[in-house]
Amino acid sequence: MPSQLPKFTFRVDSVTLEKLRYIADGNFRTVNKELEMLVKKYISEYEQANGSIQLPKASD
Repeated sequence: MPSQLPKFTFRVDSVTLEKLRYIADGNFRTVNKELEMLVKKYISEYEQANGSIQLPKASD
């Protein structure tokens, strides 16, 4: 079953990608999951320093 998560294109040079792949492999993660973990960590650190980010409510 295909994922219903939004897709996002990430452009990066090949050396950086290979280094990220190396780190992800060492953490037993895919590159995608490694990026997801890093982004969540960054958001958490940002919110600790600056307060919670309030998003507008989605209108359906």
